[in-house]
Amino acid sequence: MWSYVSPRLIIYGEDALEALSTENAERVLIVTDKSIEKLGFIDAVKEKLKASKIEVFNEVEPEPSIDTAIACAKTARKFAPELIIAVGGGSVLDVAKMTRILMEIDVDPIGILPSLDLTELGFKKRSKLIAIPTTSGTGADVTWACVLSDKAEKRKMTPANKEIVPDISILDYRIVEKMPKNLIAGSGMDALTHAIEGLVSIWKNDFSDAMCEKALELILENLEKSYNGDLSARAKMHIAATMAGLGFGNSQVGLVHSLGHAFGAFFNVHHGLSVGIFLPYVLQYYRKSNAKDILDKVSKKIGSGDTNGLIARITTLMRNINVPTRVSEVVKEKEFFENIENLTMAALNDASLAMSPRIPDFGEIQKIYECALFGREVDF
Repeated sequence: MWSYVSPRLIIYGEDALEALSTENAERVLIVTDKSIEKLGFIDAVKEKLKASKIEVFNEVEPEPSIDTAIACAKTARKFAPELIIAVGGGSVLDVAKMTRILMEIDVDPIGILPSLDLTELGFKKRSKLIAIPTTSGTGADVTWACVLSDKAEKRKMTPANKEIVPDISILDYRIVEKMPKNLIAGSGMDALTHAIEGLVSIWKNDFSDAMCEKALELILENLEKSYNGDLSARAKMHIAATMAGLGFGNSQVGLVHSLGHAFGAFFNVHHGLSVGIFLPYVLQYYRKSNAKDILDKVSKKIGSGDTNGLIARITTLMRNINVPTRVSEVVKEKEFFENIENLTMAALNDASLAMSPRIPDFGEIQKIYECALFGREVDF
């Protein structure tokens, strides 16, 4: 038996924030970061609300730690909001999603698995959760997983449960109109990776395929245009990121994210760039699996020929939006090899690996990392 999980509502358009004026909650907790607050987005949200009491938690950092989610949950527990609004990128959205769980029940985030019945532990969804993404990439506004970092262990973990998904996602195009180029590139590569990994996951299904295929088409058509300032393309990318989130969220990601999670945690690299840099190399690795047939079929439909054509198109896109195509552009070779054993083990133990259409062993993961370091083709 399968199920398809999504928010109750996805509200989109140039005036989507107006939907907040229909919320009747008296106590609202806004989760964000200091950068978003400085940009004035929180004031814009407050203006739409009727609430008498509004609390703002603005301590979310990039690649957020479990400790940050716990701290936010403590604030929520004390404030007892009827509504939680997350305004930010994937880091903010993931902290807010975990906050809603932890404010009600005492559970270790690491132990939150898809099979766990949170209602049996006392979770009642006392707070409504609205997600307002300010980037176009993570899909965190519609997924039932969170990515949190264990800073001490230098690893990322992905608590996942269907109770985590937000109730409403609001996609207001105005929010992403002034997004900086580096963030457009990084978040765009994240969305691109989600769409492709969702298509080849061993849990893929007809519902996820529909979302991932359309998202892939939109991203390849609009990411470079968005990067170069086309606002209509930027609006399309905002929709595509959420569509990719709905797709991979219901089929899951794989090896690209395993490599990227480990790499990003070890070297403190933005998540979108961490996964994007490995995408062409993993697709090369997948050519010797049943994923090739899937990729060939989709590539033909979107005008990229076959798997090799798709890889070439992605690599060209990466260069055009100034995304590194080899690890040596990001990390020094000496530093990389000093961490290669632990990095490989972290990728091998990443939960995303289980959904890959071809699962490498320790030695193969290390080889893929080395190919990505030097820009060599993966041909094994």
